[in-house]
Amino acid sequence: MADQSKSTQSPDKSEPEKQQEPMPEPPEKPLPGDCCGSGCVRCVWDIYYEELEEYNKICKSKSESLSNVSKSS
Repeated sequence: MADQSKSTQSPDKSEPEKQQEPMPEPPEKPLPGDCCGSGCVRCVWDIYYEELEEYNKICKSKSESLSNVSKSS
């Protein structure tokens, strides 16, 4: 009997997990003192904005994915 309850619960549990994946944490914004102001090639602000752009792409993709799921329901 225990095997039957596991098999009936597994699909129910896995489906919501796919739909409710947590959003990633945004990149940490540098503090004002983190930049030395000397024009470094890889400034902490350059890195931050690259990470922020990637974060925004992921969020947009997840948002579009969720809206497609809700439209098809």
